[in-house]
Amino acid sequence: MTAPVAISFPAPREVELVAADAASPGPGEIACEAVLSLISAGTELTCLRGEFEPRTFWAEWVQYPFAPGYSMVSRVAAVGDGVTGMAAGDRVFSFSPHAQRFVIPADEATPLPDDVTDEQACWASLAITTQWAVRRAELRLGEAAGVVGVGLLGQLLVRWLRAAGAGRIVAIDTDARRLAIAADGGAEAVLGRVDEALDGPAELEGALDVVFDVTGRPAALADATRLLRPLGRLVLVGDSPTPSRQHLGPRVVADGLSIIGVHANTAPPIAGPTAPWSAATMVDLFLRFAADGRLDPAPLVARRIRPADAPDHYRHALERADGELGVLIDWETE
Repeated sequence: MTAPVAISFPAPREVELVAADAASPGPGEIACEAVLSLISAGTELTCLRGEFEPRTFWAEWVQYPFAPGYSMVSRVAAVGDGVTGMAAGDRVFSFSPHAQRFVIPADEATPLPDDVTDEQACWASLAITTQWAVRRAELRLGEAAGVVGVGLLGQLLVRWLRAAGAGRIVAIDTDARRLAIAADGGAEAVLGRVDEALDGPAELEGALDVVFDVTGRPAALADATRLLRPLGRLVLVGDSPTPSRQHLGPRVVADGLSIIGVHANTAPPIAGPTAPWSAATMVDLFLRFAADGRLDPAPLVARRIRPADAPDHYRHALERADGELGVLIDWETE
């Protein structure tokens, strides 16, 4: 049996396989063997490029060598002293980087129910971010919503908006294949950039109650605000690595628009009387919705790759913009 490996970005634009953690779990810890992990392309490629401004979240978070990934389904290999409610062989979800074997505190793992597949469960981290975005937007039943950019997060947003009762869901993207998948998820597809959509046949200028900008691209923000009615809400789900290049739209103040920033780290870690929707309770809701078919991410999976192929995948992804959606690393293949 070969030694377990992990993915590492040793420096900007460099990818390699390194030795994974083979340590035994300590008290309160579990050792896990990876099954599937999802590549979050937007986030991970930004980390790999290393092109972000000082004092941004990116500059604080990404320190090389960097371990990418945070969407992991694994099996428990061993439990440390004091761990209850988990045993060897149990399937769990965790926000762990891409690695074939790793050790984490047991309270950072979520046991998976039998009626949720590995392929569904590895979307839980992105499902939290997008569910949190809909909650922060305070979407009201029947409101019209727009999603600018329907990559991984945008596709999940379309599905959460449908589940939450949006009356109209508009998806805007330059990739026709992504838009077709968004349409299958319940969206009205509009091909092109935001500025093109404003004056197009969909008549979108000032037509929407809430807009989610998932692109992280500075040029999208100002045009996205023009989609909103007076007192509308713009939700920034994509965090630009170059925020100094972003500009407000022409009527943000005059129309009383609200701009809301969303990051998964701002979700309450623990549920309480005044904050019932913590990261844990949002994971539980996603797993229930995945199990009963209300939010199944399986159509978003493009392909699986072997761990050995991951470095080449990242290198090629840096150079292309082909609209590929969910890529899973299958850790049980050689």
